[in-house]
Amino acid sequence: MLDQLTIETFQPLVGSSFWIHVEGRRIELRLTSAKKVMESEAARLKRNPFSLFFLAPLLLPQQIYHVSHDAFAEPLDIFLVPIAREPNGYSCEAVFT
Repeated sequence: MLDQLTIETFQPLVGSSFWIHVEGRRIELRLTSAKKVMESEAARLKRNPFSLFFLAPLLLPQQIYHVSHDAFAEPLDIFLVPIAREPNGYSCEAVFT
């Protein structure tokens, strides 16, 4: 299913809550933005690449997480990478190519 998702899938969800489970805790990830990634003519990708940016309340290790949202019937396996400490949490990025 991940290969069928586009930036247009996520743009209406900016500002909403996604959820993961870490060590028995349910953790909220707020989707702060969905942005197009610079395209390369050499890449010949099936979709336009994009990044999702989430705000997490704690520093998450770089790994694949089962991310759920009411808009999706099943959790999405998304590779999240911590990118910055923010005043109110930690930014994470997921890149879709």
